[in-house]
Amino acid sequence: MASPHAGEPRMNHILIPGSLLFALSVSADHVAAQDELVERGREVYDNWCAICHAPGEGATRILEERYLGSLPAVVDERTNLTAELITARVRTWVAPQMPPFRQSEVSDADLEAVIAYLKRNDE
Repeated sequence: MASPHAGEPRMNHILIPGSLLFALSVSADHVAAQDELVERGREVYDNWCAICHAPGEGATRILEERYLGSLPAVVDERTNLTAELITARVRTWVAPQMPPFRQSEVSDADLEAVIAYLKRNDE
């Protein structure tokens, strides 16, 4: 008995490779966008954060004494920072050590980039 669809194109053979190519394209675009966000975050971190949080700087020395090797003292080497914690530390006074950054200094977009940069090691 002949197939009821005999002579019709087999769309599933076209759709699956096409869907796969689309998914790979979207994934590659997402990775590129995330890479750009992380790079922007590194730039913002270097400009605003590294002055205190780079190796050997004041905040890093304080964190070295506090953590005694249980966690990395250099903030951009950490893997346990949440977006909420980073946002709170950047936007709220952490007396007496760390002043908050105004949105005119570190915009919400820049803060999002810093979060992406600091969380890059989590994956």
